[in-house]
Amino acid sequence: MRAHIIYNNYLTPDGERMSIGGIQTYITNLIPLLRDAGYAVTIYQRSDKDFHKDMNQFDVYGIAVSSSCKRLVISRALQAKMLQQIDMVCDLLVYGCESFITQQYPCRSVAIQHGISWDEPFEKCGRLRYFRHYLGKCYLAWKTIQRVSKVGRLVCVDYNFVNWHRATATYTLIQHTVIPNFSVVPPQMLKKDETMVNIIFARRMAPVRGPKVFADVAERLLLNHPDIHITIAGTGPEAGYMHGMLDKYDHVEFISYDSEDSLRIHADKHIAVVPTLASEGTSLSLLEAMASGCAVVCTDVGGMTNIVLNKYNGMMTSAGDADELYAAINYLIENPEERQRMATTGYETVRRCFSHERWAKAWKQVIEEIRDEQQP
Repeated sequence: MRAHIIYNNYLTPDGERMSIGGIQTYITNLIPLLRDAGYAVTIYQRSDKDFHKDMNQFDVYGIAVSSSCKRLVISRALQAKMLQQIDMVCDLLVYGCESFITQQYPCRSVAIQHGISWDEPFEKCGRLRYFRHYLGKCYLAWKTIQRVSKVGRLVCVDYNFVNWHRATATYTLIQHTVIPNFSVVPPQMLKKDETMVNIIFARRMAPVRGPKVFADVAERLLLNHPDIHITIAGTGPEAGYMHGMLDKYDHVEFISYDSEDSLRIHADKHIAVVPTLASEGTSLSLLEAMASGCAVVCTDVGGMTNIVLNKYNGMMTSAGDADELYAAINYLIENPEERQRMATTGYETVRRCFSHERWAKAWKQVIEEIRDEQQP
């Protein structure tokens, strides 16, 4: 038996190293579970030129497709390669992200749904432009409903998508299974030096992750609390804006890190901020911050609402509201006992509900159910 995983960029387009991202981390953790269930694993991805790479425990095929091609074209090219090797009776087809589904195949299949991605707000505009935006969102939602109807099982990282799908689809034959994202959890909550409050923003600096909102709030915090320290961890298109706003402050540092180092860079931080504007499932960044013993401040976007209860295990604010975000962070700075209480309940939340062990157990059950269905 073989599990065929389709995803755009597990490795870099030259096939030389692993790409950095939450879905890549997800697939990496899923591969051992598939192997334990008896599946050999093959990944199909877009590349600059065709390649086949033996990764010791799995294979990666790169299929040469221009990066300028639409996702539909890329998906079909990857599936064409997959069709050359799949056994429709015994094998399992795994979509690393549901957006790569193009058609229904007569084999067992499962897709991973990483959260609603078309919830990005747009600025106030005239009626005609508003209507155009509205129709665009309706189209993306309709396409999603069409895609997920073509797989046998849909694994969702949050309940936000499941509830939306139930409310929107006229009828749904798809079987939803909710398996939230996870974090590795230290055996004990990390102790931290309380002489200075350390704050971290550890996200890719893409517009939907809220870097501009955080940069504006960070400047206000630094002016009112000259003794705090802020770490900006990551890269992305908004990095220039954040540097322009915050480079002038001595208590701000910019760093980059690999995904496996997330717990380490959070270890001495007291407050972690996840100010997402849109397109978020059960955020890995949020869970890793909570597992590291940080008091978290997040926004009411997507699957983060399945993790944080406001003022119990973190602070939740309205997406894009800089005043709310400032007030929440300021509250945690000025109330160390509350900050420690929320950090503790946050750590316990991840340990009990979002651990890697819990995630793996749920996935093993799904894989076993699918494998048993394949028996003659």
